[in-house]
Amino acid sequence: MGRRKWAHYVGFDIGGTTVKYGLVNETGEILEKGSFVTTPNDGEQLIANMAKQVAAYQEKYAILSVGVSVPGIVRKDGYMITAGAVTSFFAINLKTVCEAAFQLPVIVQNDANCVALAEQWIGNAQGVENYIVISLGTAVGCGIVINNAIYQGAHGAAGEVGWTMQQRLDYTQDLEAGSWNFTSGVVLGLYNRYQQATGKEVTDARVILDLVRQGDEMATKVMDRYYEDVAKGLLNLVCAFDPEVILLGGGISANDEFLGCLSERIDKIKQHHKSLNHLAGVTVAEIKPCLLRNDAGLIGAVYHAKQIVG
Repeated sequence: MGRRKWAHYVGFDIGGTTVKYGLVNETGEILEKGSFVTTPNDGEQLIANMAKQVAAYQEKYAILSVGVSVPGIVRKDGYMITAGAVTSFFAINLKTVCEAAFQLPVIVQNDANCVALAEQWIGNAQGVENYIVISLGTAVGCGIVINNAIYQGAHGAAGEVGWTMQQRLDYTQDLEAGSWNFTSGVVLGLYNRYQQATGKEVTDARVILDLVRQGDEMATKVMDRYYEDVAKGLLNLVCAFDPEVILLGGGISANDEFLGCLSERIDKIKQHHKSLNHLAGVTVAEIKPCLLRNDAGLIGAVYHAKQIVG
């Protein structure tokens, strides 16, 4: 118990543009945090910047381990099969590289899985054994928890639901363009559709939601299709995994108006689907927002890092 009282961990949440980091204690409280710009094409510089932060914390605290949240497909041994926008991390064992740089035990995990772990630790999945976290960001991220454990699949690629095909297949085109990432990602789906329909660039979903409230016809059509595509994808996951709950993350999930309209669309689909309607309230999972927001990635990385030091 004495060791745990002073136990500290460092968490990193690596994104395509920003790396968030923090000092976290045994209960998941972030004691200090900061960020620096990602250098996606310069992995050596990125690791050096991370090592600098770890060393700074070590001057003041006893650090037991480090957790790293990253985009892409991560094998259990820390090998990066893909790494999203952080191209310099492709095809390297990031765990081995980080351990050499930090001289500490390191765990590396997919970013959506880290969000799922954070919600299990101190969020809306506490006490829940089977659940799914969906992050609506640039694309669609997914973390799957089965019997209290992250399900990673045979190669670490489980949860890449954004690749699932949602549209009629046109073999003359790249089929990924019709995937869930491109229909329900906020950037790849919602923003791009609005720009294609109006010729106007948008970088905030609230702009489109405001236009819907003002009765803008094109914004209403774009948003209506977005609700339907997200709802279909979520209900497909309910059918495939039978979770107790699906938690929604990403900035748009914090908008009560969005959640209310999405819930209405989910209910409408269920009402017109014989089997789902029959099982509504019995086996069809509740869908609600994540409790944790921007810090979920680094908190989840630390939760995972705690496990490797006992």
